[in-house]
Amino acid sequence: MKPSILLTIMMTVISGTMIVLTSSHWLMVWIGFEMNTLAIIPILMKKSNPRAIEASTKYFLTQATASMILMMGIAINLLYSGQWTLSKTLHP
Repeated sequence: MKPSILLTIMMTVISGTMIVLTSSHWLMVWIGFEMNTLAIIPILMKKSNPRAIEASTKYFLTQATASMILMMGIAINLLYSGQWTLSKTLHP
């Protein structure tokens, strides 16, 4: 993998993580997670052998399932709170 491509992928992973950590909106959290997913898959497939392809496929399917669960949780949160923003509870 060329160093420029690897640098771009690593910057995408870092920016996706920063978006997740600093966002106050559920949609931006989901976008950050998806950026990380789409950036890590080429790193997993760097070696072209059957095990790397299998690992990438399993990672993608796991992340797709997790993304669906997150979106369902966001929809339930919207149903109960009526807002898309992340709210911090003051009481446990």
